[in-house]
Amino acid sequence: MGSIILLRRFLTFSLKSKPSYKKYIFFYDVLVYLIWILFIFLKVADVVNENIVIAGSVVLILLALLWEYLKNLFLGIIFAFQYGYILGNNLLVNGKEGKLVSYSSSYFEILTIKGERLKIKYKEVFRGSFELFKGNLKRVYSRIPINEKSNTKEIQLKIMNHPLFILNNNFDFFQESDGDGQRWFCFYFHVMDYKDAITINEYIDNL
Repeated sequence: MGSIILLRRFLTFSLKSKPSYKKYIFFYDVLVYLIWILFIFLKVADVVNENIVIAGSVVLILLALLWEYLKNLFLGIIFAFQYGYILGNNLLVNGKEGKLVSYSSSYFEILTIKGERLKIKYKEVFRGSFELFKGNLKRVYSRIPINEKSNTKEIQLKIMNHPLFILNNNFDFFQESDGDGQRWFCFYFHVMDYKDAITINEYIDNL
């Protein structure tokens, strides 16, 4: 155990000057998790061979107590190999959107647009919906004056059906009035980048 910690510190010190040193440390941690799992399996097999009744009971109890953690740990290793090092990328996990800011053995953390840090267990990625967006999403905000002929439901439907519109939990359509009594149909949502924002704003201007 001590040698693993010392090796990690050595790697951190040696690679800290490199721009992608966090990526190397990330994969080192994944490798350590794999080694620990293999070590535990070998130890359990060795103990079971000596006294199958007692050892089997102990193993079952430990599995029951640690099952949730071990399941997320194993799924985290699969996640690491499937998606690689994606720190700083925007994610959408079961309606929760944010930037991935840290990894842990059984979960990762995302920072939402509201500044909240949410812990996402790896099982949530494989149990529900998951999307990965490269780079930062672009927020679009606009408003349209409402008159007697305005059909806000139709306008909302047209915007949401646009191929550049990203359907996540960070969009809204609402109405408000200004000091002159003018009513406005307001909305905000996300697109992939600045270029998409220009394109969809031009589309909205022609509605």
